[in-house]
Amino acid sequence: MSDSRETPVTFSREEIRRIRELMSTPRAQVVCPLCEATLMLVGPIEADGKVGTTFEVNCRPCHRSAIITDVPGTDWMEG
Repeated sequence: MSDSRETPVTFSREEIRRIRELMSTPRAQVVCPLCEATLMLVGPIEADGKVGTTFEVNCRPCHRSAIITDVPGTDWMEG
């Protein structure tokens, strides 16, 4: 049986909306809406067979994660 600390909890829809808003703002620090720790961003990642505006975000202190899609204006994150 796995330890519950190994299974991340997803962010709520409202928290995802707030994270997406931060991600779409150039040079904004993308922080957890619950604990304000800096979120770990992975991406852009492949979704539906193409690489685009889809990212995985993780908060280590809260042990929460989400797949954030349709993030506008994230071309500044590439490269």
